[in-house]
Amino acid sequence: MRGAQLKTDIQATHDSQEPHVIAGWVAAVAQACDAQHLNSKELFAEAGIDLTAVRKPTARFPISRMNRVYELIQETTDDSAFGLSIAEFVHPTTMHALGYSLFASSTLESFCRRIVRYFRLVSTNAESQLERTASEYRLVMVPTLHAEQFYPQDAWMATILRYIREIYRPDYVPLGVCLQRPQPVRNKRRFDQYFGVEVDFGCDANRLHLDPADMHVDLPAANAELARNNDEVVMNLLARMDREDIITRLRALIVELLPSGECSKEATAARLNMSERSLQSKLAARGTSYRILLNETRQELAEQYMRQGRHSVSEVTYLLGFADVSSFSRAFRNWTGVSPSEFRERSLGSAA
Repeated sequence: MRGAQLKTDIQATHDSQEPHVIAGWVAAVAQACDAQHLNSKELFAEAGIDLTAVRKPTARFPISRMNRVYELIQETTDDSAFGLSIAEFVHPTTMHALGYSLFASSTLESFCRRIVRYFRLVSTNAESQLERTASEYRLVMVPTLHAEQFYPQDAWMATILRYIREIYRPDYVPLGVCLQRPQPVRNKRRFDQYFGVEVDFGCDANRLHLDPADMHVDLPAANAELARNNDEVVMNLLARMDREDIITRLRALIVELLPSGECSKEATAARLNMSERSLQSKLAARGTSYRILLNETRQELAEQYMRQGRHSVSEVTYLLGFADVSSFSRAFRNWTGVSPSEFRERSLGSAA
């Protein structure tokens, strides 16, 4: 039944596996059109999109139809910087629960890692990565299809920077910005003004270059409980959206089973209706394993619980399915370099 419901939420031409984008993004594009006195209803109707369906936040729209919208906008306005206009209308609700998770992130690093992990909720037509070098972090976005459509790429990079300025510093300027699009004949200055640096065009990927000194600063609006709750909503949405996404399904199941203490590979495989060997094979094909995902999920939840400060170390030990406090404390120190109590004291002290 869930699969049937999901299929009705995706306005695909024939195949729901076609790359698609979340309804909130479509709404932001429509608002940007209206702000520039374009008739969004007519433009979207010509592209085969019924804007009334945008009111359902879990609806998905085919990339092929959205690309037609971008083509019509370009033909109508010839505005090479229209993607920056779209970014003005991308709000936290645009990305459903992910928007709230991003705004509740504890640091810019956790903010970026959420983008990478959950990007598919926004669009299945691109890949996002966080790279670390000796001198900088690089938040990367590369479209997988229709890379010639630059409006959504520009809008995404502009949106991320706008979010960073809202949750960190309004005057924040990245070390550098690279865009795949060719340098615009007109409006280049508008890009430089928006990003605060001279933008490099014609790059192999869309990248924000971020200073490591900013990545671990405690964000003023951090809220571990809000972030954790919305992360769970996002994982469930992704699991519904793509039942074949074994990593998302397994993460959601681990979160559910950890407090029971019955979160073994055998138990999770059974809940996923597959053998341990099949589960192991599917995870290996995605470059990971049950053990890696279990540890990553436990670490994220542990840090969130400690920042939240509402649970004792013993309670967190139980919630994460550890046999005893010493085992949990040893694992936590391996993850963070400090004990759970020290981590909590630092987090609560910085939030005071």
